[in-house]
Amino acid sequence: MRLSEFIICDLEAILQEWECFAASLLEPDQMMDKRALRDHARKILEAVAADLTEPQTERAETAKSKGKNDLPTNNDAASISHGKERLALGFSLNATIAEYRALRASVIRRWQKSLLGDPVSDTEIGDVIRFNEAIDQSISHSATSYSFEKEQQARVFDSILSFSPDLTFTFTLDGRFAYVNKATTDLFAHPSDQLVGKRFNEIDLPNGIELQQHVDLVILTKKQCRGEMCYPSHSGHSEFYEYLFVPIIYQDGTVEAVIGTAHNITERKAKEDESWHKANHDQLTGLPNRRMFLERLEQDIKNSGQLGSSTALLFIDIDYFKEVNDRLGHDAGDLLLRFIADRLRSSIREADSVARLGGDEFCVILRDFINTTAVELVAENILTALASPFQVLNNFIHLSASVGIAFSPQDACTTEDLIRKADQAMYTAKSAGRNRYRCFYS
Repeated sequence: MRLSEFIICDLEAILQEWECFAASLLEPDQMMDKRALRDHARKILEAVAADLTEPQTERAETAKSKGKNDLPTNNDAASISHGKERLALGFSLNATIAEYRALRASVIRRWQKSLLGDPVSDTEIGDVIRFNEAIDQSISHSATSYSFEKEQQARVFDSILSFSPDLTFTFTLDGRFAYVNKATTDLFAHPSDQLVGKRFNEIDLPNGIELQQHVDLVILTKKQCRGEMCYPSHSGHSEFYEYLFVPIIYQDGTVEAVIGTAHNITERKAKEDESWHKANHDQLTGLPNRRMFLERLEQDIKNSGQLGSSTALLFIDIDYFKEVNDRLGHDAGDLLLRFIADRLRSSIREADSVARLGGDEFCVILRDFINTTAVELVAENILTALASPFQVLNNFIHLSASVGIAFSPQDACTTEDLIRKADQAMYTAKSAGRNRYRCFYS
């Protein structure tokens, strides 16, 4: 029986044997359902069998012996389609080629058994040669289409990444760049051949060491890592990026590579900072508002208790501010409050805090002062600063202030209690004639 006839007659048995044989060559998650697997193998065998029945010229025989085929056949279309489909399913090139090898083994093995030891004729030998040539031709077409499709996908993928504003890069298992897109080379001001093969800490980056540690951590733990980085742009302004490093893991659980992306969040960061500033600062004076003041005071009182240091709170009320505001109007009053805030800022250290609680009430937090005398000296400086005339809308305004002082932990150990006692001391100063300070005395 001619080999082409045998293939068609014994097709189901060949497919059954090949199915078991092929299953041992392919990865479990790459196996299609059995019907789809059989249908594709059937098309391959039918195409090969059809090729065997076609007359072959001497020219075509010579071409096939050299691995060439000038006359396209149905098998060419099937093998080209095979390579594309297997790539789409996630097959490796080796697994794709292994399918044809498995078919070859199944057909030859079963055909040899069917001969029952009978001598092989020249025609049958020719069929075997043509069958192997057809399979080799199919392997070549399938591998070529697989590689071409994969290269095309890589070109398309690289083109997409080239036009992406996001940074995209991959790392080898020793934490070195394996791929960088155009956005990455533009930001780092280095061509790709100067970045590939290097680690983050080998590039002039402000936080390169930290970034490299995160890449190495992803490789070690097999867990993704997210963070933010700051990079000085060509314009001199800082650009902020949110990055994500993700491990690419083999089926056996080992890490194959790490892929990273970074998205520019400078605009979002600016909006977040603006929202935070509005939520925590007085819109008129720019000083911390009551909300931020309470958070800072609570933290300072807590630190005082843990470190054995002291915190002083100065409660400041502007004398006769209401009268000035009513006489000159709210615009003048607002401008005056801004001037008062500026003088209070200049009267304290950078480590200390001044806040506007509302109206004409201000508070100052003094941290880690040397002694009570040092706090009283700050209060005197504030009174002196506020006593100088303010020029507001062509008016010279003279003000004074009443200042109450309370200490933590000496006078109070809670935020509410410390504010209450500083406020009480302020009223004592106001009752004593204003333009003075008083410490709280129980």
